[in-house]
Amino acid sequence: MTKINKDIYYIPNLISLYRLLSVPFLFYVVYLGNEKFFFYWFLFNVFTDALDGFIARRFNMQTSLGAKLDSTADFAMYLLAMAALIRFKWHDLAPYKISFFLLIFYYLFIDLFALFKFKEVASLHLISAKISGVLQAIFFLLLFTKGFVPFLYWLMFVVATFSFIENMYYLIKLPEIKSNLKGLFWQRKID
Repeated sequence: MTKINKDIYYIPNLISLYRLLSVPFLFYVVYLGNEKFFFYWFLFNVFTDALDGFIARRFNMQTSLGAKLDSTADFAMYLLAMAALIRFKWHDLAPYKISFFLLIFYYLFIDLFALFKFKEVASLHLISAKISGVLQAIFFLLLFTKGFVPFLYWLMFVVATFSFIENMYYLIKLPEIKSNLKGLFWQRKID
């Protein structure tokens, strides 16, 4: 059995694989218009996203395959979240449509650029991207449970903009894709 085949059996990789495989089913739930079922399943997937990273770091199970699986699952979940927001919460987001579509552009462009340059999705795992992801998850949770919070939306947008710029800086500068970089504040030079 090759190394990549053994890597898939690491628990964090299996969790990321579950998340990735659940996305088509969740898209179908969005299509059906079942907002409540979607929300709870999506929330569980957000929890598994945090869990796989924690387990990988805590038990030294970080692998290149795991970083790619996690990033691919994150990309799919992001597209799913955007589709769900358009389907279920467009009435709240319509006044913010320019910035909302910029958020979609940021995420799509980062991975499309990485696919074009490196032939794989971006898996930098920058701290700014993690903070942006947490803010997006909080915004999503509050939007579906309490309603639209403008301050949180704009905070999420500003952090996502910074994260986009930082991701693009690294993707342009790096000669090959790297995983688990911290970010510009923590790393003065690119190795």
